[in-house]
Amino acid sequence: MTSLNGLNGGMQNFIKNELGALNANLLTVTPSPVIMGEFGGGSEQSAVTLNEQTVKMLKAVSGVDKVVSFYAAKARIVSGGVSRDITITGIDQSKLQAIYPKLSMEAGSLLQVTDSIGIVLGNEVAHPPGRTAPFASVRQTVSLEFAFIQDTPQGQKTQTKTRIFQVKGILNSMGTAGVDSAAFITPSPANALFEKGCRYFGIYVLTKNSEINDEVENKIKKIYTDKIGVVSPKTTAATVQRLLGSFTGFITSVAAISMLVGGVGIVTTLYTSVMERTREIGLLKALGFRNEVVTLIFLSESALIGFIGASIGILTGIGGAQILTRTMSFGPGAGTLKPVIVPSDLGTVFLLSILLSTIAGLYPAWRATSLDPIVALRKE
Repeated sequence: MTSLNGLNGGMQNFIKNELGALNANLLTVTPSPVIMGEFGGGSEQSAVTLNEQTVKMLKAVSGVDKVVSFYAAKARIVSGGVSRDITITGIDQSKLQAIYPKLSMEAGSLLQVTDSIGIVLGNEVAHPPGRTAPFASVRQTVSLEFAFIQDTPQGQKTQTKTRIFQVKGILNSMGTAGVDSAAFITPSPANALFEKGCRYFGIYVLTKNSEINDEVENKIKKIYTDKIGVVSPKTTAATVQRLLGSFTGFITSVAAISMLVGGVGIVTTLYTSVMERTREIGLLKALGFRNEVVTLIFLSESALIGFIGASIGILTGIGGAQILTRTMSFGPGAGTLKPVIVPSDLGTVFLLSILLSTIAGLYPAWRATSLDPIVALRKE
């Protein structure tokens, strides 16, 4: 329970940070109403091709303030013989501040739209967790390797395009994987490197006010019917809440089963103890110990079992939550996911464990008090 609750709290914080990094009046237009897969190919089969004509139509929608198109794909970045796979976004960086209001620079600067050789690195790309030396610094040269499938007379083959860039800026950490674990170049080299043919991966639409997000979203969907996807922070938050609600329900079910199994184990242990200590119980009753005292002895034992089990379980659970976040994959930037251990949750688990143990000891305690002293003393 401690591990799963900590993991659940960590997921909620992680998602809140991801959504909180975006502007509240931001809509993201995708080439299909279906959630897209990993960055890269596949847009050719989308219901709508996002291009400059789409940008012009979106700009004409009432309530729209800015329209920012972008390319995005997975690529390998190589620096000093070290490589890693990251997300590369090609976007007009003069508009990045409008999309990510908390964006700031650690070093260097953002790129001019005409810069075809510059690259800006997210904080976790420049400073990988667990490494003392930076992956790359400002003015350092890095290379991007983009792998794609190409049709040849011999069949489909994997090809790789490589292009050299110079680091011109490093972003401060924002606590969101979409920025910290990514790198940004300008649209022109991204279009050439990813061979998009001016087909955008997506388009950001900034409305004049977050209160008219729904209105603008409906207008866009009315133009393209069901052939285009529009994602808003509101719908994303609603989807996330549903997912987390299901996850919380799953956790509750697992906890209930665990508690039930634990309760059965305690009943079995204490009942066996009664059977093994029959002569001792008979002796206590023969010496004049009242039934209430015998009952208290066994209930105290069951409560002690609950106390020890809860203490060990909570300590193990805290460690288990740390291990889960390190060994399980939650997607790009999962390193920023940290378990959240709430003291009130620990108190609830602790008291619940003791209460369940005490309740589980009721039947063995009653069984002990119902023994006849004479019969109990005769038992071998």
